[in-house]
Amino acid sequence: MKITIDLIQYLVTGFFAVILVIFPREVIKAYLIVLSGDNTPKKLKRTSLNPFVHLDPIGTVAFILFDFGWARPVPVFPLKNKNVRKILIFSSMIGPILGGFFFILYGLLAKSFFEYKIMYEVFYKACKWSLTYAIFSLLPVPPLDGSRLLGAFLPDDYWDWYIKYEIYGILFLLGILLLWILPLIMEPFVILINNLTNFIILGKGG
Repeated sequence: MKITIDLIQYLVTGFFAVILVIFPREVIKAYLIVLSGDNTPKKLKRTSLNPFVHLDPIGTVAFILFDFGWARPVPVFPLKNKNVRKILIFSSMIGPILGGFFFILYGLLAKSFFEYKIMYEVFYKACKWSLTYAIFSLLPVPPLDGSRLLGAFLPDDYWDWYIKYEIYGILFLLGILLLWILPLIMEPFVILINNLTNFIILGKGG
């Protein structure tokens, strides 16, 4: 019975932590991209305050089971805009910067809720996963932010290749996740982030 309760608590706190990691980050990111001159996120309702609009099912499960994951990418279509490369660079850097901010914010909240087990667990995971996502999203694989940063520096001749590559990125991520390659790649980063999270919340690593 205790194992069942612990499992339910683990899954529920993990799910709410994912919402805390993804929802504010993706909404703010969508609004900032719109302000930068690309109205695509607004047209596709990614400025929505419904958190489920921003969750990726596989990315959410990956967060809960593997301590890293991803959101549904905020859509951009800078090809119609003369500031193509600026928008790509801007949209790729917003996420990691916000991730660092929420890492500190949720760390402080976890510290303040230390005596309340459920709340502490939610904010602890949100703190840890915010930094994990900030680092993980820099990988140059769609739908992660790093792919847009890569696209911003590609020569014009490679634009068609970049667009096609972006479509299949999520399948690539799923493939290396199922083959256990992605968890092996992320393991040292997860350990480092665990230590940083414990340091900011508890004042000690490990």
